Amino acid sequence: MNRFVSPALSLISLIFVGCGSGENRTPTHTVRGKLTDGSKPVAHAQIVFHPVGGSAETPKPHGKTDENGEFKLTTYDGQDGAPAGQYKVSVELWKTTSADAGPANQLPAKYADPEKSGLTATVNAAPTELQTFVVKK
Repeated sequence: MNRFVSPALSLISLIFVGCGSGENRTPTHTVRGKLTDGSKPVAHAQIVFHPVGGSAETPKPHGKTDENGEFKLTTYDGQDGAPAGQYKVSVELWKTTSADAGPANQLPAKYADPEKSGLTATVNAAPTELQTFVVKK
């Protein structure tokens, strides 16, 4: 029976060690925004903030628009916001339009590429309300 105690304690120890990983997180700030097509909200779109000058390992704040086209960003968990800084933004809206085809992005391809989307944002070291992003379908 004692041989089962040691592996169980080892597993519990690993779990608690993994929980401490948040200590090296960059501080985040609440970020809210809205996405429209110029006349109406764009619901269920995925928005990703790509840090200017960031590396592949740099976390990318992201969010999903609700029925009103509004979103809150998250970087690590919950809706914790985003680190302060400059960002290029990508947006995708994936939907299945027919039973014969898989999901397809309903926005022009340029919006999926942060280098071509033309969308940028600045997150302040305080709660940030962004200007509305407009994507043309």
